[in-house]
Amino acid sequence: MYYINFIFILIIYVQINAQNFPFDTIVTFGDSNTDNGNVYNLTNHQWPIVPPYYEGRFTNGLIWLDKLKIPCIKNYAYGDATIDNDNLLVGFIGPHKTLVPGIRQQIVDYLAVNDINNVDLSRTLYVIWASGNEYFIDSNISSDIVVTALLTTVYDLLVVGIKYLIIMNLLPLQLYPGMNLNQNLTTLVINHNNLLISNITQIKLEYPHVSIQIFDIYSLIKTILSNNSLFNFNKVNACWNLSNYSIISQCRNPNEYVFIDNYHFTSTIHEIIADNIQQFISSSSISLKTFSHMNLCIFIFIIKIY
Repeated sequence: MYYINFIFILIIYVQINAQNFPFDTIVTFGDSNTDNGNVYNLTNHQWPIVPPYYEGRFTNGLIWLDKLKIPCIKNYAYGDATIDNDNLLVGFIGPHKTLVPGIRQQIVDYLAVNDINNVDLSRTLYVIWASGNEYFIDSNISSDIVVTALLTTVYDLLVVGIKYLIIMNLLPLQLYPGMNLNQNLTTLVINHNNLLISNITQIKLEYPHVSIQIFDIYSLIKTILSNNSLFNFNKVNACWNLSNYSIISQCRNPNEYVFIDNYHFTSTIHEIIADNIQQFISSSSISLKTFSHMNLCIFIFIIKIY
């Protein structure tokens, strides 16, 4: 009797979650916050240094994308990527200054190997996460220029007919270790996010049949850094000191820290990010319609999580 009840509840639960998560595939473009091994492979396993970095990720464990536990992932993100190598700033990484594809170039690479006419766009979610490397490369760059470049990547996807897109807004870079609440950086971040909201609002009017959503990673990370009662982490110092391409550990337990180094989060923070993104995807208005069927990708996801 107990066995039958368990099976019944499991089936209902899987069906409900399948309806709340109506995507088979996630395609991601970005930089080190999303890179799960692309730079590591590009540099012939020279960067990042493994260990202590975990299997080519810029953290001490799995990143948010891994923690979603969805097998149907196409990840084109590269650490230190900028938005557009051809028309803005170029991203280089590692001791040999290896050139990495910008986000716009990542999209070109994706479209070159994926016939968009054969992609089930009704069940494919696209994610763009640009973490603001331009602001670290050139402190004099304007947020207008950076956001304009970011919007170009959005249009690159829209013109091929995508139906679902999430864009991350800019992280509170001024709160990173060593930034010392830099006022200029604070202003740039605020302007960047305000410009992103206003422009995406306009783009939504141009493409009313496309779900375009901004995930507020800025507020999430700022809450983690400011709320001591909910998040009792070391929020000031980095766990590892990265100097001259060598790493010195400054802590015993990275899980007690927000930052693994001066620019990257610990795997624990990535897990919090993943939980919030999962909830956002499952329960927000990102879906234009509810799907009643369940396929293998979703089924595997539910089994792994639950």
